[in-house]
Amino acid sequence: MRSVVLDEEKANLCGICGAKEPFIEYKEIEGVHFIWCNKCNTITFFKQPQSLEKKQLIENEINFYKPTDKK
Repeated sequence: MRSVVLDEEKANLCGICGAKEPFIEYKEIEGVHFIWCNKCNTITFFKQPQSLEKKQLIENEINFYKPTDKK
């Protein structure tokens, strides 16, 4: 699982591949808001998580996340 931190003003696209909806999903875990890109399997944080442990917890949660079908 890759993750990157971007400015909030770029909050509508993936920080790695630049994908937009429908490939990105806005999520929040443990009070941390981020984007998950199901195209390149990347988390884009709007700001650095408070700790490495919290970042790893979010990455682990997303590793087991199954995206919703948006047909």
